[in-house]
Amino acid sequence: MQNSKTPYNNRDEIFFWRSAVASIKLGQQTFDKLTQIRLHTENPKISSVGSCFAQHVGRWLNKQGYSFHQSTIETSQVSSFAFGNIYTPRCFLQWFDIIDENKGFDAECAIHFEKNRYYDLLRPSIYPNGFDRKEDLVEARVLAAKEMYQTLKNTDLLIFTLGLTESWKDQNNVFYPSCPGVISGEFNETKYLFHNFTYDEICSDLQQLKSRLTSINPKINIILTVSPVPLTATMTNKHILVANQHSKSLLRTAASFMCDNYDNFEYFPSFELITAPSDNDFRFETNRRTVTPEAVNYVMGHFGSVLQRAEGHISNANLNNEFSGVTQKTTDTEEVECDEEFLESVKKLTEHSLDEPRIDLTLFGDSHMGKLSTAFDNINMTHCGGMVMNGSGFSQKKFSLCDTEYFVPLENAMSRKLWSVIFSNLSRHEQQSPPLTSTIITNLGLQTHQNVSRFTTWLQNSYPQGIAEITLKEFVDYFYDDLTEQLSIILKLHENGHKVVVVSDPPFSQYFEESKGMKNIIYAYFNAMEYIWTEFGITFFNAARAFDEEITDPENYLSTVKYADNQHDWIHGNEKYYAWLADKLSTLIKQETEA
Repeated sequence: MQNSKTPYNNRDEIFFWRSAVASIKLGQQTFDKLTQIRLHTENPKISSVGSCFAQHVGRWLNKQGYSFHQSTIETSQVSSFAFGNIYTPRCFLQWFDIIDENKGFDAECAIHFEKNRYYDLLRPSIYPNGFDRKEDLVEARVLAAKEMYQTLKNTDLLIFTLGLTESWKDQNNVFYPSCPGVISGEFNETKYLFHNFTYDEICSDLQQLKSRLTSINPKINIILTVSPVPLTATMTNKHILVANQHSKSLLRTAASFMCDNYDNFEYFPSFELITAPSDNDFRFETNRRTVTPEAVNYVMGHFGSVLQRAEGHISNANLNNEFSGVTQKTTDTEEVECDEEFLESVKKLTEHSLDEPRIDLTLFGDSHMGKLSTAFDNINMTHCGGMVMNGSGFSQKKFSLCDTEYFVPLENAMSRKLWSVIFSNLSRHEQQSPPLTSTIITNLGLQTHQNVSRFTTWLQNSYPQGIAEITLKEFVDYFYDDLTEQLSIILKLHENGHKVVVVSDPPFSQYFEESKGMKNIIYAYFNAMEYIWTEFGITFFNAARAFDEEITDPENYLSTVKYADNQHDWIHGNEKYYAWLADKLSTLIKQETEA
């Protein structure tokens, strides 16, 4: 006979999955008694450090009016410190060593020299243009460390988001926030070594951090969190799914060790809130690793309850009401910058873009934008940018959305460097008072040589019994299902005050035997895209239509490239076509600027 009395009988409902988790409508209700964090200071002065998720924390705290320390040196990111994202306790420790003469840390280490400029590999996302002199770089690095020291002295609550166990170091045991050669620098396998931190190493580093922090500020409290954002890639021999779980498990366990053994350490379960099972999950974008804005708000709503308890007021009803409208994932473009996965490029690639404080015309997209850039150069039209990735890179989503720099290209290291020049220019505009003088030309979302094929596959999957007629509705539905990420980048740029001109691909499929059958669907694609952007108040230049209406000798604008399989390059035009396009767009831009 089963004994009706067990140790669980008198346990609170928060200790049972059914009542404490399964009964909660994620996104609509907050978890009761999720944390036992008790802050001892009303309206605490808060600083945040760590991986990409730490930026969410800072942004939310600012919006809610809390006292958040913002670096006065690095103002382009929401960050308390001027060294960008860091993912391991070891990298954080190094910043204490920089100004500790007893540690013997070489302040001139981790510097990359290229094209007469010096780049700081300890903070690759800061000062993307580099420095003229090594001395200036070292001075700026020390200044950042000194600012960190002063900030910590005046911090009541430090939030440290642990991101990774995987790291890179050199032969002098200097650890890097990203693998050299990915953001800046050059990878050298004889110089740089992969290192995967163990549980013991993480705990030891956290204990050293405790000593450093309390020596600066004995009253400081630390909240540890673990970033819920999965790894983008792994250097272990494990499948990425297994490697990610291994990494997060070690970080989570190390965080528990610190919180169980030291009174000034607490744990906040952002990782658990994002990864707990849920139907109709709203917490990740379609790539299954980018955390949605709704999820951030949901997590930070719980965090807000911690701060409100310190201030003596907490209303679960108000918190639950705040999230009552969140029922599923949306396609909002607010996303966090995670340097672990989408590392920003940090170098200017041309002398011109380095010299100019800001340039009013910016191009970005695939090879069409590269060719258009050359055409603009030929008519001495000042601009920034051009090609960032191949068309397949955009079509196949070899990028990740992020909220501090719109997106991070993942096709290769060079694509990130190309984008960094563009983003730097856009950022300079965004620091000015509106209205902005910035105009962007892009073909993001076109890539018809890839996307038309993806559209037809989508049709087959969506209408297995066939469809009598393809209408605007089918294109719009496809855009929503497959192009949300691409189109949201443009929308975000538009919302931030940039004038955006989206330009169609060329009209040349109709002139080659192997591609002429695609003309109607390609042109319908252009028309649908024009409809979408017009609805959002964004200019769409249908280059194919304009070309067909104006040009009487199209054969003189065709690409002469022929591939090994005897297929013609119907995707591009020749130099004459891009010269025509540059002329049309320069006229359009002038008209819109004067309007």
